[in-house]
Amino acid sequence: MNSVEGKIIVYYGKGEGKTTASIGHAIRTLGHNKIVVILQFMKGRATTGEYQFLKSVDNLQIHLCGAPNFLKGDESRKIHLKKAKEGLDLAHRVLEEKETNLLVLDEILYAVKFELLTEDDVVELLKKRGHTDIILSGREPEARIIEMADIATHMEKVKHYWDKIGGTTSGIEF
Repeated sequence: MNSVEGKIIVYYGKGEGKTTASIGHAIRTLGHNKIVVILQFMKGRATTGEYQFLKSVDNLQIHLCGAPNFLKGDESRKIHLKKAKEGLDLAHRVLEEKETNLLVLDEILYAVKFELLTEDDVVELLKKRGHTDIILSGREPEARIIEMADIATHMEKVKHYWDKIGGTTSGIEF
């Protein structure tokens, strides 16, 4: 591992590509024969393209830390809350083991936005990073997270076909 403190990278905003950029960093890290762990908060479907591909890649673990359905209603909220807390616990264990070079917390900022986790939860985790680089993605990070970041990229939607057809495309969004 590096002898310096791990970097914090944040991809946020309403634009497409936050998960894709995060996975691009994971691929780059794997190319240097390093170890990557990806935790996908708010996501629980094992049918996405990235999950199907990445689940069998050497030196990489990917975990779904969300319910299989969107967050709608009290029952769904209970499941998402439980999965988010389990994901946060797993992230702490990954950092405590000190074997991972890159920890991707995909959509963790959504988990904070929907009050499944708190900003304090995330800040506490980031402070424990040691030499591990961490990527966070989602919509609107709190100010302290941006302040802690070494790289923060705001992705803004300029145009998306979703606005016309209201649907998604496999291989593009999932």
